Amino acid sequence: MNEVKRFLTRGPLLFDGAMTTYKENRPAKAVLGEYIEAGANAIKTDTFSISSWLGEDREAALDALKTSILEAKEAAGDDVFLFGEIGPGVESDDVFSLFQTQVDVFLAAGVHNFLFETMAAPDGLAAIAAYIKEKAPDSFVIVSFAISSTGESAQGYGMQALYDALVDSKADAIGFNCHSGPRHMVEHVKTLVRTGKPLYIAPNAGYPQVLGWRVRYGGSPDYFAAAMKEIREAGVELLGGCCGTTPAHICQTRAMLDRLPAHIPYRNEPRKERLTGTRTENWRGKVFVELDPPKNDQIDGFLHASKAFQKAGADLITIADSPIGRPRADASLLACRLHRELGIRPLPHMTCRDRNLNAIKALLMGLSSEGVRQVLFVTGDPLPQDSKAEVKAVYNFNSRKLMRYARDMAELSQGLAIFGALDVNAVNFDKQLELALEKEANGAVGFLTQPVLSKRALDNLRQARKTLKGFLFAGIYPIVSHRNAVFLHNEIHGMDMDEKIIERYEGLNRSEGEALAQRVSKQVMKACAPYCDGFYLMTPFQRVALMEALIVEAKALCREKMEK
Repeated sequence: MNEVKRFLTRGPLLFDGAMTTYKENRPAKAVLGEYIEAGANAIKTDTFSISSWLGEDREAALDALKTSILEAKEAAGDDVFLFGEIGPGVESDDVFSLFQTQVDVFLAAGVHNFLFETMAAPDGLAAIAAYIKEKAPDSFVIVSFAISSTGESAQGYGMQALYDALVDSKADAIGFNCHSGPRHMVEHVKTLVRTGKPLYIAPNAGYPQVLGWRVRYGGSPDYFAAAMKEIREAGVELLGGCCGTTPAHICQTRAMLDRLPAHIPYRNEPRKERLTGTRTENWRGKVFVELDPPKNDQIDGFLHASKAFQKAGADLITIADSPIGRPRADASLLACRLHRELGIRPLPHMTCRDRNLNAIKALLMGLSSEGVRQVLFVTGDPLPQDSKAEVKAVYNFNSRKLMRYARDMAELSQGLAIFGALDVNAVNFDKQLELALEKEANGAVGFLTQPVLSKRALDNLRQARKTLKGFLFAGIYPIVSHRNAVFLHNEIHGMDMDEKIIERYEGLNRSEGEALAQRVSKQVMKACAPYCDGFYLMTPFQRVALMEALIVEAKALCREKMEK
């Protein structure tokens, strides 16, 4: 049996605290010695930043890694467990190779225990744990994720999802550290549903405060130890400190642990199951109709069109979120008004472009409280060039990560029906399918496609039907004039139009153009019907009467298909 596992049969393992926020200009060996004197029986190498350093200066990073290992081994001696600490790389890194490079150096230096700390996603971690076990079967591997006070990582994973992703891996323990103070970490531990795999918890001392040019952390050693007592009493086997903690925090925690029983079984608190809500609804046969939100605060026309579309048979009104990066009335507020005042079921779009994570979370809670529990997530069109000097895009997440985040939101009493966009006009459609499969894995129940106005788009829709499990709604955009066709074909991203369609509009007046739009759209819907579950109709230029007629046609096709 590994020595760490044997130790855990006798009681909890206490790690050291922060290095970066406490070390200042002193040698790591001296700082680690202080933590050992304070009562830590496990320490970490001062190598957290090596992952980010490797991409900048590989040779210097590896030299620093080897030096830090030697210092830590001297500090640990024979009586303290030494763990090789590996931090996260940047998101675009080949994380397995990044980890493997460091693991090989640690193993060559005789360090067989590992702590992968402050991770934001599970990518590469199960694979590196398996690699370590293959190379050093007697190793002990801890994988720890950084989670915020609200319980999610920087890449949008919920705490439970992160734990579940590694529970069947070769990792010996799973944990959470950083980004949360001790009190919030207590609450996280209470909500986690865990297995018998040991749990590692290392909160910050508190939350950072900027004082002049320095960052300080609140949270006294007494306060920290009191919270760690609750964490230990919940059955947590491995404990430590992260940012802002000092030897004084570890000393107080050691004194607390020594007063508790050596063996405390973990327990899972009873949890109220969340209602599935619209997530499990059968969306087959639905017709979505899109209305652009007003450019000002005058919404009478928007409400009138929505009521007309509902009367014609539309199942949902979809509302774009400031399309083409131009500000319009907020899609979510309009959705709430449609639902509350008119009883119309809305599908607001939500982009990652204009809001940070807190704003998105607040908006989703507000929507759910109003009974709006279906949302379409899109990354969002880039901002127009003339806006970039004054307006900054946010893009905390892309739409795929935002879906995962929304799916796992503990604050929602019911699950959301999450929809995504599918670009059937893409030249490299295999890449679009790859992204769509990731969206499905992250919670998407269906997709609204870009307009189908070419053979390529129809062929791609057919391929999507074979590949994806979710509901598919074929995008139908009625072209109303030759000028409209030429503009869309040349200036709007995601539009691919058969040249023959464009030619058919030459010389037509308004009424003739609308009549042709209805005929072409009906033909496209019939062609798409075998490969989709419903239709997504996009309203051009507030042409309400045209859309009413197309809604009737779309509903008839859906009924015909469902009756077969």
